[in-house]
Amino acid sequence: MSVKKSKVKDYIDKIRPGVITGAADNDPSGIAAYSISGSQFGYSQNWIMLISIPMLIAVQGTVARIGVVTKKGLNEILKNEYGKTIAFGIFFILIICNTFTIGADMLATSASIDMFFTNNTFNTTYILIPLFMFLSYIIVFKNYKKIAKYMFWTSLIFISYFITVILVHPNVWHVLQGSFIPNIGQFLNKNYALTATGILGTTISPYLLFWQQEEEQEEKRALSFAKKERRSISVGFIFSQLMTIFIMTAAGATLYKEHINILNSRYPAIATASVLRPLAGVVTEQLFAIGIISAGLIAIPVLAISSSYALTELTQHRSFLTHKFKERKLFYYIIVISLLSGFVFSIFKVNTIDALYYSQVLDGILTPIIVVFIIIIANNKRLMGGNTNKLFDNFFAILSLIIMVGASLLIFL
Repeated sequence: MSVKKSKVKDYIDKIRPGVITGAADNDPSGIAAYSISGSQFGYSQNWIMLISIPMLIAVQGTVARIGVVTKKGLNEILKNEYGKTIAFGIFFILIICNTFTIGADMLATSASIDMFFTNNTFNTTYILIPLFMFLSYIIVFKNYKKIAKYMFWTSLIFISYFITVILVHPNVWHVLQGSFIPNIGQFLNKNYALTATGILGTTISPYLLFWQQEEEQEEKRALSFAKKERRSISVGFIFSQLMTIFIMTAAGATLYKEHINILNSRYPAIATASVLRPLAGVVTEQLFAIGIISAGLIAIPVLAISSSYALTELTQHRSFLTHKFKERKLFYYIIVISLLSGFVFSIFKVNTIDALYYSQVLDGILTPIIVVFIIIIANNKRLMGGNTNKLFDNFFAILSLIIMVGASLLIFL
């Protein structure tokens, strides 16, 4: 291998965990939220995605560093430090949220695949079955390196949203205004405030915290890498949040401009893709749909695997994707059961919006609790040695905590 290729490979290995987590953050359910924001308020909420970048980097970078330093899973640390009741309670809420989200994401992914068939008359059930089987096969029979490569290269398909934005011809000046000049006065509008808190609430999810900490250990990071964690994951989350801005911009340039409301749609992300066809052409519809499919193919496995990580961390048989099926059968059974639960959820066409609403409420309760524990753990010298949180991490992690609590209270109200 040439020196140049070796350097590129090393760089990809370094940024891969952050890119995968960032891509999983933009799951089909999140795309629905961003589409709703763009359709209702044009580009005026783009700036929220930019200010969330340092918060994401701080929280996810902190949990990644905890994994590298302690060599333990998040729930394992919670069990050891704060007791089994808290750890099992967190797992119980996590698996409910993950199951609902897997089901909703499976429906959105299969419906997006369906869009490539004439007149969209293909039965999505026939798509869900091979989708479930494909994801189960990849996770159970492929090792971590192959799974990580699959997720990394799939995440690059998100570039389809950038191309979509070019094709819908937004007013560049208005996009820049919405991205860099916050209009705080609009928070007096109840719908604006609710939508803003909703899209902020989707940026940090519990499953990503469990996934990130174990993913770093799957990568076998050395302790010396701990101080570089924040920098290594930054690329992934900058990329992730730019993609959300492109999604919101595409919806703003078309749906908002034409006063088309998708708020009450059963599948808002799919509705956005469908509306793009008459407004901007079939290519834009297909590019948007491809983005949803790639999001599902990354997020669904991450959701299922994070559930299994969280449970096996509470047992004597902590497991990784580097283990073979015969070595850690329980670990893989939990993953397949999680996928199967989402599959059943999809087959029975449970109301996606209701399921996502309740899972969002549970996430709104769970995420701040986990973030509190993460901040405490990351500042514990007994656990972290010389790798405790710096000012940047503490400031933005606490800021994200305040915003998430505020968002949860606003949603409840």
